[in-house]
Amino acid sequence: MTPASMDGPEPVKALVVDDDLQLQAALRQMLSRAGLDVAGAADKGEALSTAAASAPDVVVLDLSLPDGDGIEVLAELRTWSDVPVLVLTGATDPRRMLAAFEAGADDYLRKPFGPDELLARLRALLRRPRRGEEESAQRTYGALEIDLAARTVSVAGERVHLTPTEWRILGALVANPGKLLTHRWMLAEVWDGSHGDETRAALRAHLRTLRAKIGDDASAPRYIATESGAGYRWTAVEGEQPESGVESAGRSAGQPAAGDETVTDVAALVHDLNNALTAARLAVALARTRVARLAGDDAPEDPDGGATTPLDDAVDQLERVGRLALRIEATVRGESPEEDEG
Repeated sequence: MTPASMDGPEPVKALVVDDDLQLQAALRQMLSRAGLDVAGAADKGEALSTAAASAPDVVVLDLSLPDGDGIEVLAELRTWSDVPVLVLTGATDPRRMLAAFEAGADDYLRKPFGPDELLARLRALLRRPRRGEEESAQRTYGALEIDLAARTVSVAGERVHLTPTEWRILGALVANPGKLLTHRWMLAEVWDGSHGDETRAALRAHLRTLRAKIGDDASAPRYIATESGAGYRWTAVEGEQPESGVESAGRSAGQPAAGDETVTDVAALVHDLNNALTAARLAVALARTRVARLAGDDAPEDPDGGATTPLDDAVDQLERVGRLALRIEATVRGESPEEDEG
């Protein structure tokens, strides 16, 4: 069995789980236009029953559900399925995201997001072989060549020597392309679970030397992206020339103040606001597609050669509102931005 592909002859089956019916409808419409066969669910029970009945190729899951928690859905789903799961999240406690990964999430996307971001994440998940499937030990990413079986690495034809620890880190990343690997998971994977608090700093140190050896740069990553406060992600696509400047998709949110009802209320409001913003961004993207199709070659062009419409201004304003929502919650929490690690 080979992994499903969004560009293959058979449509990919997707399950969208979100109790916000407006957002669920926008997601289903957008994914359907991208060629996917989409089903929807609005609560935990419906999500699990639909997943069992339809056997989707990928699941898009919101963590906030009326009859339970998305983490509970993940935990139960993982007892009988290894379907890739993309978690949708607003600006909430990062500990929930780490709990989601430990329960079996494959990746996450922070609201508000646009259709291109969502489709890119889904393509990355669908490219990954599932557990038990054989895959080639040889990988090529532009000038970087990796042979996991022979344990060799070459950059522009020149052999590179890696330490055993660097090998384990590289192997873990390459074996999980596109997936966020949390610090805790990588510590257990690299040090076999026998580690102390100090090994997180050791992990960052080994990542720095590994990046230097393979020609990566933490400030403009070509291969390994840092998710601040969460972990690391292998971003290069096999067979393609990696581009520098890949940005980390996740922004780490700070720890909530224990017992602070104001923070909880604001977090809930920001969650609802981000749902509305995401649905609006998807609606604008669909409207832009219709406008471009109707206008054809008669659409005005800007000096850079791109078609311009009032919808472009709408997208800019939606993104601005989204950034303000994140700043509001951060301000209420008393947070300051974290520095990227590694």
